Amino acid sequence: MPLVHKLLSWYNLNQRDLPWRRNPDPYKTLVSEIMLQQTRVEAVLPPYERFMQRFPSIKDLAFATQDEVLTFWQGLGYYSRARRLHQAAQIIMTEHDGLIPSDKNTLQALPGIGDYTCGAILSIAFHQPEVAMDGNLLRVGARLFLIRDPINRTKAKTAIKTGFESTVPVERPGDFNQALMDLGSSICLPKHPRCGECPLSDHCQAYVQGEAMLLPIKDAPKPPVPVQVQLYLVESDKTILFRQRLAGGFLQGMWELPWYETDTLQVAEEYGWISVPLESGSREKVYEMEYIFSHRHWFMTIFHYKVVEPFYTPQDENTLYRWQPLHSVDTIALPTVFKKVLELVQNSLSG
Repeated sequence: MPLVHKLLSWYNLNQRDLPWRRNPDPYKTLVSEIMLQQTRVEAVLPPYERFMQRFPSIKDLAFATQDEVLTFWQGLGYYSRARRLHQAAQIIMTEHDGLIPSDKNTLQALPGIGDYTCGAILSIAFHQPEVAMDGNLLRVGARLFLIRDPINRTKAKTAIKTGFESTVPVERPGDFNQALMDLGSSICLPKHPRCGECPLSDHCQAYVQGEAMLLPIKDAPKPPVPVQVQLYLVESDKTILFRQRLAGGFLQGMWELPWYETDTLQVAEEYGWISVPLESGSREKVYEMEYIFSHRHWFMTIFHYKVVEPFYTPQDENTLYRWQPLHSVDTIALPTVFKKVLELVQNSLSG
């Protein structure tokens, strides 16, 4: 029995019940595949449902504010994906009459649409015989085609993609990609593949050669760079000062507590928003905390200030500032690191 037939027969019986697979359309596929970049399916499910309830169409998404889009993206991380999805929606509305492009070059020209996402959208939403190379396909392909090079290098990725391109069927290409994804998530597992249950074991060169447990090979990722950070939690009359940097830098577009990397920090008091009201007498406590991002390891010194007199709102053409009531902090798009800071300091907030 051909490989494709075995795979799709297995998928017919074992496919995961996922909300974007029910009555699929290009918009559902676009949103779900952007969310699934570098994120596990289980983590995507609740935010996806919430996001689609608020933005049920490409038009709803395009005409929303970026701040609202980021708020409904909370829980997924990698917020640059949300900004690019929002930008793509606006371009689709203004340049493509609200229709997600089915042409490969046009689709890839949109923000946030790389090779994987493009392949997924074209195959799933438009039934084109394209390969969607995610981590599951890399792992399955390394074993299926006996690729001994590290799968996070171009040579291995190219060999695996070539192997699947010669296999993807003209009929049901989207199901072919999704079947491989499901196979990778449930059978062809990273450390303990369940080869005895795999429908493709007869076709798997690694299994035949007794190397399934040895593959795939992957270069170790670089460890996060350690960074010393000074962070300022400024409180006044049960409100907290937040900022939103509009252009450039890490976490741009998100609401955040003011922070500065100390290797670029000269004297904290030199920054425009740190002025007379932040005299030493208003400082409550100093805390220390660590937080690890994918590429940064923050070692934070947290300065908690309570300002009795009404505090001014700083003005900066590249940064917005706002005073947010303590009781409604969870209504703004706030990265997890700053939520953790608030949790750490919560017993001291407003007494």
